[in-house]
Amino acid sequence: MKRTTLITFALIIFSNMISVSQNASSEYSNLIRDGWKLCLEKDFSSSAKLYEAAFKLKKNVPLSDRYNASCIYALAGNKDSAFHHLFIIANDLKWDDYNHLINDSDLKVLHTEQRWEELKSLVMQNKEQTESHFDKDLVALLDKIYFDDQSTRNQIRAMEEKYGRNSEEMDAFWQTILKKDSINLIKVSKILDERGWPSKKLIGKRGTSTLFLVIQHASQEAQEKYLPLIEKAVADNNLPKRQYAMFYDRLLLRRGKRQVYGTQLAINNDSKIPYVLPLEDPINVDIRRAKMGLNTMQENLNRWNLTWDARVYLKNLPAIEAKEKELNSKKL
Repeated sequence: MKRTTLITFALIIFSNMISVSQNASSEYSNLIRDGWKLCLEKDFSSSAKLYEAAFKLKKNVPLSDRYNASCIYALAGNKDSAFHHLFIIANDLKWDDYNHLINDSDLKVLHTEQRWEELKSLVMQNKEQTESHFDKDLVALLDKIYFDDQSTRNQIRAMEEKYGRNSEEMDAFWQTILKKDSINLIKVSKILDERGWPSKKLIGKRGTSTLFLVIQHASQEAQEKYLPLIEKAVADNNLPKRQYAMFYDRLLLRRGKRQVYGTQLAINNDSKIPYVLPLEDPINVDIRRAKMGLNTMQENLNRWNLTWDARVYLKNLPAIEAKEKELNSKKL
């Protein structure tokens, strides 16, 4: 009897610990969501306070959240706090994206500080250490491909705001994007067909992301062809699981099935509000996302100021699927 009581007591404690952890994670997510909303409204001081409150709830703060906080502080004119978070990600998290650092306009207010030069030097050291064993020629080629892939896509929102989503100008712009995609696929296919998926030690995170992006933007035929190679790259730790999740979700939707990780969204043509494309078992999606290194659905939807409610989504799923079926039939 005593043993049963002790086991039961231990289970209660363990259950309570899980509950507390889940509550803390939910509270963290909500604070980041609300903080980001305030940032979009340009209330940077209030936004920063919510980010700081969130950071007190989590031991290992994601690099992206801490970097966003540094930008928010910089925009609020609080240089000390901005540098505080930037030096944490540079020193502790070994952040090495030097090009992003020097080109981020949110951080311009920091450029006149001596600390900025120290930060640049530290991030450059991280970059040089990361790239010490790189295949320089292959990395240079992949950098060019990455620029061609992203330079036009980064203009999509501005183009839509200027000309309209269904305008002739946007149609022409998308043709430019698709032409670049076709050229990039030829280049990437040559690499993959001749060398397989290159080791991350040879091409780094950016190079790996470049290969992923090109295949992610390719036709279903190309995605099916390189699926085995991508799965092997994940198994060999040469492609992050989170990127595989995005790739696999898109491929499943193209097959006419439901996605499993909730990474794929679409824009409602009428309301202009994003919505999650058909998703399998939405109740447990965050468990699957965590296994792939993804943040929660709510954290992912924060950028669009949307609220995730799995049970509400489940009720709306038949209507979402019917709508997608109708839209896809029009494309044929």
